[in-house]
Amino acid sequence: MNLIDKANETLKSNSHKYKYHLAPNSGWSNDPNGLIYYKGSYHVFMQNDPFSTTANKIFWGHFVSKDLVHWQQVKFALAPDQKYDKDGCYSGSAIVFQNKLFLFYAGHRNEKNTYVESICVAESQDGINFTKSKNNPIISRDSTINTKRFRDPKIIFKNNYFYIIVGGESTDQIGQLLLYQGNNIYGPWKYLKRISNKRSEQGNMLECPDYFDISGKHILLCSPKGMKTSEKHGFGSFYYFNNLKFNNEFLPTPQNLDYGYDFYAPQTLFDPVKKRRLLIGWSGLPTEQEKERQNNFISIGALTLLRELTIKNEKLFQKPVNEYKKLRYNKKEFTAETSICTNFSEFTFKQVPSEFNFELSSNSASYKLTVENNILFLKVKDRIRKHNQKINDLKKISNLDLYIDKDLIELYLNDGEFVFTSKCEFESSKIKVDFDSKDKVVGFSYQINSIYR
Repeated sequence: MNLIDKANETLKSNSHKYKYHLAPNSGWSNDPNGLIYYKGSYHVFMQNDPFSTTANKIFWGHFVSKDLVHWQQVKFALAPDQKYDKDGCYSGSAIVFQNKLFLFYAGHRNEKNTYVESICVAESQDGINFTKSKNNPIISRDSTINTKRFRDPKIIFKNNYFYIIVGGESTDQIGQLLLYQGNNIYGPWKYLKRISNKRSEQGNMLECPDYFDISGKHILLCSPKGMKTSEKHGFGSFYYFNNLKFNNEFLPTPQNLDYGYDFYAPQTLFDPVKKRRLLIGWSGLPTEQEKERQNNFISIGALTLLRELTIKNEKLFQKPVNEYKKLRYNKKEFTAETSICTNFSEFTFKQVPSEFNFELSSNSASYKLTVENNILFLKVKDRIRKHNQKINDLKKISNLDLYIDKDLIELYLNDGEFVFTSKCEFESSKIKVDFDSKDKVVGFSYQINSIYR
């Protein structure tokens, strides 16, 4: 039995940890990859080691949906089974060309006291079975301009050329993105130029780039690591408004995508059915997610809800796609009294007091949101984490939506102006809900059905 067939054996259990978040049957998982619409279906791939709760041998797990409501985990798309990717098929992207689906990824190979990363490609005619190119790797690192950190290719077709943006680190340890061009999807690929952070304090590597436009606005996403900050172990996920020329310039001012602690490596796809741009991220964080393995969690890692992106007042808004509303049931009016909810619930508030305390708790954990004097405080505490987030000068909360799926919590304020993705290990199927405010509260609670077929 080959390696990918062995991995497919793990799918027989059909034991998903979460109810309405995408997560594999078993093992470790992290970044979303290769988001694409192909032959009538939405495809979401993700990093997954089905045999271990560490990122030991990374495969590409694969989910498919016809309607963004119901999903099925299908056969693994990529396995680390070649010399150039024997220790991992790392993150990348997808593109449709000549009715074929192409996956571009980073092959990872460990060597004594170091590793080698290179850019590789695989193709499929049915969107399920993939064949790696005999010419892999198609792009190798130039050691004069980039360290061994060379991964996460983003494939783009524009003005009759193919472009690949690769995440990297300069030889003076500053995060950078490198741009390659090819007139054929199979190459050859020519290095053009790069764009980078101005200083190493802004991150010594840039991971998981994405580049797209919304309503004529050009937007770059990337996730820096090694930032000189006490927040989130030096990791972040940002967006940049700019028509990037990749002319060896510096990145413009970054804006935060998600204010929660457990969010990283977001990617997007264009939905041709409803003509919209959708985003999904890893509901986790490097270094932080390892705590779950150390505490003997069986299945580790998940993706966020799918979010529709819009631009308002020079700011990127993120809101869960409307398709999730089809999963709601057992609607109840919510008052300011203490109540109990299940660990697969949603709360919506259309009339939000100017000051309040909103707390979810169990015997072993608490998630507390406080707004006072135009400052928002979020405190998360469970047996493996203790996090505090804060937003100053929060002028008004016009609406609030909060989703709970076991230990995953996503909070959306003002139709997605501010988003917080967090983990909180309640370790209970019933969660106590307290909403304390002097003003009237108008809201509803729902239970949420499973997305899995």
